Amino acid sequence: MLFFHQKTFVVDLDTLADPRVVQFLALGLVSGRLLLPRPPDSEGSYVAQRATANLARVKQIRGLKVRLCREFKTIEDLLRVAKKHRATIITIRPEIKVAANGLPVITTGEMFELLRPGYLPGTVIRVKVNKRGKERNEGIGYLEGGIKVVVENGGSAVGQELEVVIQGGIDTDVGQVLFAKPKFVELH
Repeated sequence: MLFFHQKTFVVDLDTLADPRVVQFLALGLVSGRLLLPRPPDSEGSYVAQRATANLARVKQIRGLKVRLCREFKTIEDLLRVAKKHRATIITIRPEIKVAANGLPVITTGEMFELLRPGYLPGTVIRVKVNKRGKERNEGIGYLEGGIKVVVENGGSAVGQELEVVIQGGIDTDVGQVLFAKPKFVELH
């Protein structure tokens, strides 16, 4: 198990509405007691509808004992419940981590960042060049997870898979971008 057996976790309504969190819980890495808010009955609320649908899926995950609490109306309510049950909070909302004042909080951003593959300069990967880039003879490809790869001198390889060497990368507000050059094999 990734987390301690029989640990208690608290999840807020917005997080319960996120299908990625349900997929993460279904991996079986978390076991123990899961305290969830009771989704409100408002039919017009998109978050409430998704949370209700996801709640049914979460209840079927083996290794989790699901307990519904009254809806956590505020961050303070969530923190109070977490403190009372000595629970770890799982949330998509980074502002909860800021407000937690020492309580254990795991954000989905942290989880997904840990699971994201790292590409250091010098790493050799294969990428299919999907289209031409903005610069002269630049090719653009994508890796699993939506990571954009800008291939220098890859514009003429549109539609082909190339072996490339990572030169560097940046994180943007829309995802990670890697910069690469084709790996050439010199013949002697």
